[in-house]
Amino acid sequence: MKVAYIDPAKCTCCKECQANTVCPLKVIFKIDEDEPAVVDSGVCHGCGDCISKCPAKAITLKDV
Repeated sequence: MKVAYIDPAKCTCCKECQANTVCPLKVIFKIDEDEPAVVDSGVCHGCGDCISKCPAKAITLKDV
């Protein structure tokens, strides 16, 4: 199974991935405003819709 993964070294904290239209399951969130976004991998279905929305190209799909 694949899920979205956000590379914290590439994430610019822009919040584009958190827009309601990006992920229908809303699995991408931020714990702290100055920290990179994270994915709730237990809920992510691995659709990949968020990948094209990331201007920093920080999101990929990875096997879990």
